[in-house]
Amino acid sequence: MSRELTGLPHWDMSTVFPSLESAEFIAAFEAGIEGIGELVILFDRHGVRRREIAIVDPAFVQAYEEITAHINALQERMRTLGSYLGCFTATDARNDLARSRQSELSTQSVRLSKLYTRYAAWVGTTDAEALLAASAVAAEHAYDVRRAGYQAQHQMSEAEEGLTAELNPSGIVGWAKLHGNLTALLTVTVPGTGGGERVLPMSSVRSLAGDSDRAVRKAAYEAEIATWEANAVPLAAALNGVKGHQQVVRTRRGYADDVEPTLFANGIDKATLDAMQAACTEAFPDFRRYLAAKARALGLETLAWYDVNAPVGATTHLWHWDEACDFIRTHFAGYSDRLRDFAEQSFAEQWIDAEPRVGKRGGAFCTGLRPGESRVMLNYDGSFMSVSTLAHELGHAYHNLNLAHRTPMQRSTPSTLAETASIFCETLAFDAALEKATKAERIALLDTVLDRNLAVVVDIHSRFLFEQSVF
Repeated sequence: MSRELTGLPHWDMSTVFPSLESAEFIAAFEAGIEGIGELVILFDRHGVRRREIAIVDPAFVQAYEEITAHINALQERMRTLGSYLGCFTATDARNDLARSRQSELSTQSVRLSKLYTRYAAWVGTTDAEALLAASAVAAEHAYDVRRAGYQAQHQMSEAEEGLTAELNPSGIVGWAKLHGNLTALLTVTVPGTGGGERVLPMSSVRSLAGDSDRAVRKAAYEAEIATWEANAVPLAAALNGVKGHQQVVRTRRGYADDVEPTLFANGIDKATLDAMQAACTEAFPDFRRYLAAKARALGLETLAWYDVNAPVGATTHLWHWDEACDFIRTHFAGYSDRLRDFAEQSFAEQWIDAEPRVGKRGGAFCTGLRPGESRVMLNYDGSFMSVSTLAHELGHAYHNLNLAHRTPMQRSTPSTLAETASIFCETLAFDAALEKATKAERIALLDTVLDRNLAVVVDIHSRFLFEQSVF
């Protein structure tokens, strides 16, 4: 299948601010920084830090409600600024102005991180049930109020937490940025089918894993692996920097192991995680049967790594962008007009960046920008998997729409919840495609979804085991 696609959109950020150099952005940026300073003053005035006496009286309730309102208002500003800058750096790792502004925002946000730590200690050492009974604002944020008690139990001293926050930009955040920028700028030299060579961004090389020509898949795989190995030292440094930072801080905070804080962040317990991992391993025999059947369908004795994503069935169809958008409009409407209209708004207002290119990060994501407004990034390659990814990320954006009336603190969702709307929309797309497919197309679609599930169940489980061994 030819992968030549035209007309792939870049997102429009000018509806938020005219540009990074605009007076509007500069004013909003400065207002956000000033807002942090104002919150510092408010915290100091009300003595927001760990409490020795957990009593809830009218004065405390008034202080809690005032401070929570200020936090929510500031989070709204900072979310827009952070997402706006992140959209530039995710699609152009060479944008020095965006990276500079993002670093400045990260540095200024150290103060905000310290305040969040103090706020969690302040609320977490208060009688939570008494506060919930006395304050309507607290009742609206009951989840956060109750979680603060757990957070307070796992805090270092205020000075140590402050030092950790100050080290984050040059520590864990800095290492993560190095990894993101390095991988976004990687190019791979791939042998051409008719001789010669092509230099492609890593995201485009990854899409060649689904090419119908085994020679193309093999050449792309070998070139990709060689490129990763050539960059092994900085990538290993980034991995060790991130995980090493996490391990030291988590140990000092008194967690039983490196998994415990992640369980808390995602709103599940160890028994749930263990059940999920057990379900993965119990499914392995089925995935082995799938891979064995796929090898037979491809006429192979066994699959090489570069055959795992090889297409099976009718694979000549290339989903052009307009066709993918029409498909999603039509089948989102099968669920609700509101979902269809939301997708149409996303297309019409250019909320999506789909073109793979050097400097753009791999993968896909959705980021909330303003209440009800998001931006979606993916590396579209014309496969049905890309159509499915588009539906998935629009599901996240639709979730953001439905949270628009909530406060920023209420909108914070663990991945265990955040993936529900996205997988629902992805399933809408798959079911619709399967319903009207020919026999050969059904085989291809089933292979696509099994391939995706293989990644979710087997690949993610292997990453979990790898991360355990790293720690």
